[in-house]
Order: sequence, then C-alpha cells, then structure tokens
Amino acid sequence: MRMGVYALAAGAAIMTGGAALAENGGDPRQGEEVGRICFGRDINNFKAIEGEDDAVLLERGVNDWYRASLTGACNYRQLKWAQSVIIEQRPAGGCLTRGDTLVFSRSISGDFSFPNTTRCIITDIHKWDRDAKADEDAPEDEEPSADE
Repeated sequence: MRMGVYALAAGAAIMTGGAALAENGGDPRQGEEVGRICFGRDINNFKAIEGEDDAVLLERGVNDWYRASLTGACNYRQLKWAQSVIIEQRPAGGCLTRGDTLVFSRSISGDFSFPNTTRCIITDIHKWDRDAKADEDAPEDEEPSADE
C-alpha cells in the first residue's frame, strides 16, 4: 500500500513540475507571475524577444526585467523595429497591469499617430532573469580551458 502512495505522490510531483515548465515554455529565464510593474516616471527600456511573437521585455530600474505577454498585432517583426513605447492613457508613467495597453512607435521622433504605431494589450506579466541560460543558449559541450 505504501508503494502505491509513494508512486501517486511522485506522479503528482512530476505532473506539477511539468505544468510549471509548460506555463513558461520551459524557459528558465521566466520567473513568477506578478500583478503589476510600477514605474517612477516611464518605462526605462524595452526589447523584443528574438523570434517570439506576442511578448516583450520591459525594464524597470536597473536590470529589473519583466516579460509581458501581449495580444494584438504584436509580432516580433513589428516590435523589433519599435523606437519607443508608452502606456496608453498614462503618458507620465504609473503601474502597468494585466489588461493595460502598450503603444509602440516605429517613429524615431516619437510620433504616436496611427500608421507608425502598434497597440498591444497585456495578458500577463512575469519576472525575467536575463542572465539565466535559455535552453537553446546552453552550451552542449564546454571547450577545455588552455590550462588543462
């Protein structure tokens, strides 16, 4: 009987771990979900995630990165060329939460008129550890050092 209980507990632990990996796509850089990101004045920096649609990295402060999942016309190609971003209806900053809209401009002069912009709605926000190795970034075989 005990063997059955242990097997059941082990199975539940494996399934829970698998759900956590599925939630973040198995990317070790993605951390816990957060309810909001508050900015002192505006978004410090942003980056498109190479090859990934509907997501952007936002920086609050120094090296404090978050991954925002997006919906809308927010493909990698659109976000990669964006020059600036604002939180819609909060030009002076504030807190960013699920359901808020980010507006990205491709204009170098900060023109946020229609043909130059992409509007994206935030569906969730996670902490982001940009120093963690992504699966495709992990070295397969490390080269021996010159000392060896």
